[in-house]
Amino acid sequence: MNYAIPIFLLILTIVAFFGIARGRFADFGIPQTVLRVIVALPLLVSGILLHFFRIGATASIIPAVFPARLFLAALTGGLEIAGAIGLFVQRFRRSAALWIAFMMVAVFPANVYAAEKVIDGLQMPSVAVRAAMQIVYIVLVLLAGYGIPGRSDSK
Repeated sequence: MNYAIPIFLLILTIVAFFGIARGRFADFGIPQTVLRVIVALPLLVSGILLHFFRIGATASIIPAVFPARLFLAALTGGLEIAGAIGLFVQRFRRSAALWIAFMMVAVFPANVYAAEKVIDGLQMPSVAVRAAMQIVYIVLVLLAGYGIPGRSDSK
């Protein structure tokens, strides 16, 4: 399994977002709030339904080289829930978005391991498809938490 290239692309996505921003972000109002809901829902659904109610299936996509796979499945589920909630708390919004982006990189080995397998009756996407999905999701999460990069609020 080759993790290096997709993980590099995921990290590059985060670096590019902040490179473009150069420390400046502009909120974009109601659409940004709607985007927070859109990116938080999969985290809540996955965190609750998959990581807790189907913890065995979730743990099965974690490569065997990682110890305590059930614990890791529960931990990442809890982090997904916390991140989703954090996107709606002004004080934690940006840090929640950043940590969700980091978590998307950290959990990618599980996506590579599960690629193209059938897990609990669900066909998992290929590594290329999953990498593309993760890149788009990372950008959306960062937009939801930080706003439009490279612009300043006119307030």
